[in-house]
Amino acid sequence: MVDDEPSVGKYVSEVLQLGGYEVKCFQESLLALAYMTTADPPPDLVVTDIRMPQMDGIALLRQLRAAVPDLPVVLLSAFYEPSLGVEAVQAGAADYLFKPARPAEILSLVAKHIRERQQHRKNSLQSALADFASGYQPRFLHRSAGNGHCAAAEPLFQALGFKRYETMQHSMRVAGYAVLLGKTCHLRVEQLQDLERGALLHDIGKMAIPRNILLKPGPLTDREWEVMRTHPQVGAQLLAGLPEMCGAAEVVHAHHERFNGGGYPRGLRGDQIPIGARLFSIVDTVDAITSDRAYRSARSFDVAAGELREAAGTQFDPALVETYLGLPREDLLAIREQFPDAP
Repeated sequence: MVDDEPSVGKYVSEVLQLGGYEVKCFQESLLALAYMTTADPPPDLVVTDIRMPQMDGIALLRQLRAAVPDLPVVLLSAFYEPSLGVEAVQAGAADYLFKPARPAEILSLVAKHIRERQQHRKNSLQSALADFASGYQPRFLHRSAGNGHCAAAEPLFQALGFKRYETMQHSMRVAGYAVLLGKTCHLRVEQLQDLERGALLHDIGKMAIPRNILLKPGPLTDREWEVMRTHPQVGAQLLAGLPEMCGAAEVVHAHHERFNGGGYPRGLRGDQIPIGARLFSIVDTVDAITSDRAYRSARSFDVAAGELREAAGTQFDPALVETYLGLPREDLLAIREQFPDAP
């Protein structure tokens, strides 16, 4: 445990000791680095603050990744902004906790990473993204689309940590719905390819959101919502370095914008929102309504159509809503059946 505030280090150490862990606590990052690069055996996990004198948590993370590549490093901080989330992911952070963290959150996260021992997930992120960008062939431009397409995207999803089967199936469904709608709107082939990739990766930015915000069971605070709403910007930044993904990055960046300007992160309105993102927001809502949730069962496409009509002109582009309402129901059902949540 590395934190220049003695009270924080003491709190986290006591929580972990009560959980059965042996903990060494450091207030100075350079001393912590010296210990962790020479300790025999090395520690199983590092939890570190970000804002510290001498060497901040990100610099410490980079030094540790170079010296002990498979050592999981969890960042614990009250400070968060999109650029920091991107920097943490790219530097190889195993996870991120937002202060103040509850004892159960600390214990569950530490147990997870000690058990998994990182599995080299973050090491493979950049190469997995590059492989996806250069090698993934859009699957919904032709009418045949089988379950093999999950396999095509699965290595990237695993590298991103999106391990739940339902998450991958949701991404495949919205990609299919989006391309179906995009074809009806006569988008160019290049636009359809960008739309499919962007739909598959629309929530990539959530991998940089602190876990105790992302998985919080109750309502988020105003500050936590501020952090959560950075995920489209973070996702776009993660894709920005890949030329093949520029169009997909636009979809990712704008997929929570609203037609009336009330969305985030930039408050775009109307035609300021890229058409791919306007299309995607419609089908993403449709899939949310027609899928099972912890608090309700899946509802019908008819119910989804009614909710789209009510939100046309506010949340959604009204012209695109009308186009969606004209899609053959059997085509939507076919995509839904190809990629069900239950494996």
